[in-house]
Amino acid sequence: MSLFNFFRRSKTTVSNPSADTSVLEPVIAVDRSLFVDDEAPDPKNSVNKEANHIEEFMGKNYEWQGYNDGYSHPDAEYLQHSLAKLRSEFRLSVDKCMDEKRSELGSLKLHLIDTEGISPRLEAKLKEKIRQIEVVIHELDTQKILSIEAEGIIAPAIHGYRLGFIKGLESYQQEKLFAGSTGLFNQ
Repeated sequence: MSLFNFFRRSKTTVSNPSADTSVLEPVIAVDRSLFVDDEAPDPKNSVNKEANHIEEFMGKNYEWQGYNDGYSHPDAEYLQHSLAKLRSEFRLSVDKCMDEKRSELGSLKLHLIDTEGISPRLEAKLKEKIRQIEVVIHELDTQKILSIEAEGIIAPAIHGYRLGFIKGLESYQQEKLFAGSTGLFNQ
């Protein structure tokens, strides 16, 4: 029973003489910048992944670009030059990717030489990674060859550009026919 009385007992307050004097002391302002960082935290994965040149090339809206070109330059020769330019830009993007992969391949081969004999498992992993990169380089080379005939992964960009160019040309011709039939712009 006395145990329960211990908890039910009211607390006695003891006056602290030092507490009264602290109220009278002035409060010292502390600069907030010492303890608080107002900036948002950095993301956990702050590794800047470089954009793949081919993905960057394919990410553009070529149908819209073709539409604008077809409307502003209604000429078949312009279409052919623009398609040739698209193919060459694609090949340049492929060349950049191939250069990056070859550089990565070279560094992996050097790493394989440095770690040879240390661990057969590590050696097997490096050889497999080298083989995978060689396959990617071969595929990029194949896509580069296919781009000459507008085949491969460049085909959607070329077909989209051509389709947009035709739509832009149709819009230009309809506008020209409408403007000519009303007689508003005839001199």
